[in-house]
Amino acid sequence: MLPANSYSRRCRAGLPSSVIQSPGSYLLRPKLPSRSAYNKPKSNCSFTHIENAPFGRPKRFKLKKLNSFQKMDTMKKKIPDYTETAYREAVSRLKYLLAESYTPRGSGKIIREKNIFRRSNSKLHDSADDTDDRSVVSECSKGFPVNLSSRTNTALISDKRLPMNSVLSGENSQMTPKEMSTFIMRQEEYIEQLESESQYCKEELKNLLGKIREVVAENEALHDKNKTVLLKSFLNEYDNPEESSANKPTLELDHGQSSPGKKIKLHQMIEGPSIMYESRISELEAQLTQARIELKKAQEESQLGVKKFADAPDLSPESVQQLDLVMREKRELSGKLDETLRSLQVARDREADALQKAKRAMDSVQQTEFEKAQAESEVRRLKDELDRQRDKIREATQETTRRLADERHQVERRYGQQVEQLSADVATHWDAASKSQLEIEKQRREILDLKRELNQKQAIIDDLKKDLHNKISNLQSDLNQMAAEKDAVEQEVATAKLALERSERHAKQEQSRWQGEINSYKQRLERADADIVHCRRENLRLSEQIASLEKELNMVKIIRTDSQTPAATPRLENEKDLTSMIMDMETKHGKKLSTYKKK
Repeated sequence: MLPANSYSRRCRAGLPSSVIQSPGSYLLRPKLPSRSAYNKPKSNCSFTHIENAPFGRPKRFKLKKLNSFQKMDTMKKKIPDYTETAYREAVSRLKYLLAESYTPRGSGKIIREKNIFRRSNSKLHDSADDTDDRSVVSECSKGFPVNLSSRTNTALISDKRLPMNSVLSGENSQMTPKEMSTFIMRQEEYIEQLESESQYCKEELKNLLGKIREVVAENEALHDKNKTVLLKSFLNEYDNPEESSANKPTLELDHGQSSPGKKIKLHQMIEGPSIMYESRISELEAQLTQARIELKKAQEESQLGVKKFADAPDLSPESVQQLDLVMREKRELSGKLDETLRSLQVARDREADALQKAKRAMDSVQQTEFEKAQAESEVRRLKDELDRQRDKIREATQETTRRLADERHQVERRYGQQVEQLSADVATHWDAASKSQLEIEKQRREILDLKRELNQKQAIIDDLKKDLHNKISNLQSDLNQMAAEKDAVEQEVATAKLALERSERHAKQEQSRWQGEINSYKQRLERADADIVHCRRENLRLSEQIASLEKELNMVKIIRTDSQTPAATPRLENEKDLTSMIMDMETKHGKKLSTYKKK
C-alpha cells in the first residue's frame, strides 16, 4: 500500500486520492473518468465504492490518462446538517454522473452505447441544470436549529432505504454505486425535511397566535383594572352619605360584560355627581341669600337699638339684656354667613375637581377603546399574514415534491445506462496502474529532495532570525537609553519653563502694582491741582471782598472823623458787625481749605 501524495506541483490534477490510499488498490479496478472530465470538473467526488466490485485483476493505470483525473478528497464528505447544502451537493453529483465524460475503448457494442449516450447527453445536462436552478429551499430552513435537521437526517438514514431491484437487472444490481443510493436517500431526506419545516412553521404560527391572544387578554384585563381603580378613587373622595346613597346604584360595575354596558354605566357615574353638586350649590346659594337678608334685618334692628340707646338717658337692665341678645345673634349670624361662604367655596372646588376627574376618566376610556381597536386590527393583520405564510409553504412543498418526483424518475431511467457504461469504462483504464505507480515513485523521490532542501532553507532562516533578534535587542537597548535621555531633557526644559513663567508672573504683578500706585498718584495730583485752582479763585474773591470792606472801612473812618456827632455808638456797632462778618468769612475760608487739604 502506497502513502497519500498531496504535493501540488507534481501531482496530476485529475488523480483521485482514493486510488492511492485505498488498501485494496492493487487488487481491485477503480472507477475513473476519461479525458473530457478534466475540461469539465463539476465537484469533488470519490469513487471508493467501486473498490468492492468483484474484479480479480489488480489495478493497472496508463501514464497517458494521468492528466484527465480530478483531484478529490481522501475521505467522503459527511452529510451536512443544512438541507440546502445537502440538496445542492446531491444535484451536483448527479450532474457529474450524467456529464459527457466517459470515452471507453472496447467492442462495437460499447461504442454504440457511448454514441447513444452522447446524443442524449445535452438533454441530460439541461435537465440537471434546470433542476439545480429551480431548486426551492424554504427560507424557514435557514433559521432552523442544527439539532432539528441532524435528528431528521439520522432518523431518515436509519429507516429509509431505496429498493434498487426495481431499477436494475440482476447482473447490474450487484454493481450498484453508493453515490446513487446516497443521492436518492438525500432526496427523500430533503422531502421529509421540508415536511418537518412546514410542521415547525405551523407550530410556531400557532404559538404566535396563542401569544397574541394572551397579550390581547392581558391588555383588556389591565384596561378593566385601570377603569375600576380610577372609578374607585374617583368615588372614594366624596364621603357625603347623601351623595354615596345617590351614587350607589351606579357604582356596581360588571367586568365580565361587554364594553357598551361599561360605557353607559361610566357615563351615568360621571353625570351623577355633577348634577348633585349643582343642586347642592343652588341650595347653598339660597341659604346664603336668606342669611344675607336676615343679616340686613339684624343690622337694621341693631342700628335702631343703638339709636334708642343713644337717645335714652339711662338704660334699664332689660334693655341691656336685649342689647346683649341682639349682639349675640349678630355674631351668630355672621359666623353662619362665614360658614356658608366657606361651604359654598368648598362645593365649587369639589365640583371643579369632579369635572376634571370625569374628563380624565372619559379620556382614559377613549384611549382604551382606541388601543383595543388597534390590537384587533393587529390580530387581523397577523392572521392574514399567517394565512399567506401557510399558502406559501403549501405551494413550496407541493412544488418541491413534484419536482423531486420528476428528478427521481429521470435518475432511475438514466441509472441503468450509466451502470453499463461505467462497467465498460473500467476496462479502458486497466493498464494505467503500473505507469501511475512508477510516476508515484518518482514523485516520492522528488518530495524527499524537496524536503531536504526545505530543511536547509529552514536552518538558514533560523540563523537569520537569530541575527535579526540580536540586532533588534541592541536597537531596543539604544532606544531605551535615548528615551531616558529624552525624558531627562524634557524634564529640565519643563523646569526651565516653569521658572520662566513664575518670573513672568512676578514681573507682571509688580508692574500692575506700580501702575496702580502711579495711577493713584496721578489722581491725587489732579485733585490737588483742582483744589489749588479753587483755592486761588476763592482767595481772589476773598481778597476782593477784603479790599471792598477796607474801602468801606476807610470811608467809615473818614466819615467818622469828619462828623463827630452823637451817633458814634451805631457806627461802632456797624464796625463790629463788619469785623464779625470778616471773621466769619475767614473761618469759612479756613474750613474750606482744611477740607480741600484733607481730600
